[in-house]
Amino acid sequence: MLRGLFTFLLLALLTAPAFAKLYRWVDETGRVQYSDKPPMTAPTSGVSELNKSGMVKATPVPVLSKEEKEKIQNEQALQKEQQRRDRALLQSFSRPEEIDLIRDRRIGMIQSATIANSMRMQAASQRKTRLETQLARMKKSKRSIPPDLEAELAAINKEIVDIDTDNKTKNDDIDNVKRRAEEDKKRLLELKSAISK
Repeated sequence: MLRGLFTFLLLALLTAPAFAKLYRWVDETGRVQYSDKPPMTAPTSGVSELNKSGMVKATPVPVLSKEEKEKIQNEQALQKEQQRRDRALLQSFSRPEEIDLIRDRRIGMIQSATIANSMRMQAASQRKTRLETQLARMKKSKRSIPPDLEAELAAINKEIVDIDTDNKTKNDDIDNVKRRAEEDKKRLLELKSAISK
């Protein structure tokens, strides 16, 4: 079979015009194909162009799947983002202690909002207690409860839940600020060490 293939290749080269090209590729069934025209659909293994001696003239560039292309693009985007962050770190900070100062300032701002939430929570809890007391008296005396009182109590309960959720988010934000500062300090030291070598 190898001899027949070589004979075909030799005949193809001898009978082809001087300017004709010869292509080789592996089809989807795994068979090697030869033609003076490239395949209509690009095979995953790529297409090789052969010279007059039947040797590979241009190495095939593998055809990447959509997922492989996306993966490469994502990796390149992450690498560019890391380079941008590294430049920003080096331009913004000369010592790790400077990162600590920024960290503490950001945490202070978040904690200020948490203190404001605590005051809102206290006021909402007091309003809720007053309303619940008023509603309990009305039920005890078998008076009809106005819909606006029930609506107000529902609004206060929602406000308390929202404040509590916001506080949890702010605690997560503080943890993220601390974690990011530690990562930035570590990276800054790595970059400074690499520059000094």
